[in-house]
Amino acid sequence: MVMSIERPKLEGNIAVGEGRQIGFAEFGNPQGRAVFWLHGTPGARRQIPTEARTFAARKNIRLIGIDRPGIGSSTPHQYENVLGFTDDLRTIADILGINRFAVVGLSGGGPYTLATAAAMPDRVVMAAVLG
Repeated sequence: MVMSIERPKLEGNIAVGEGRQIGFAEFGNPQGRAVFWLHGTPGARRQIPTEARTFAARKNIRLIGIDRPGIGSSTPHQYENVLGFTDDLRTIADILGINRFAVVGLSGGGPYTLATAAAMPDRVVMAAVLG
């Protein structure tokens, strides 16, 4: 079976606040277990390693890359602290119909991953920081 991992299955922007939006790109199985991928610095929603995309496609995972504000197609915004990001991710998960999820942060995405796990213990089933 040949799997295409080059292009996202779904890609777009989600309104998260007054005049603000966050870009996202989905890979893997749209009906699979949800994993949010928080990119490093620099980075963007599509910069998910090929190995992770392949793994997602094979293991029933809905892998969702998220742009932080001011990166990719996201509008600029400065949070008071990294916990501010969690409100945006909660909104994104709600709009995408995701109740429980894992979150993985690469390098600069690590603090946002840890903040998400701390802010949403009822929704985050696993958190990992790489790099």
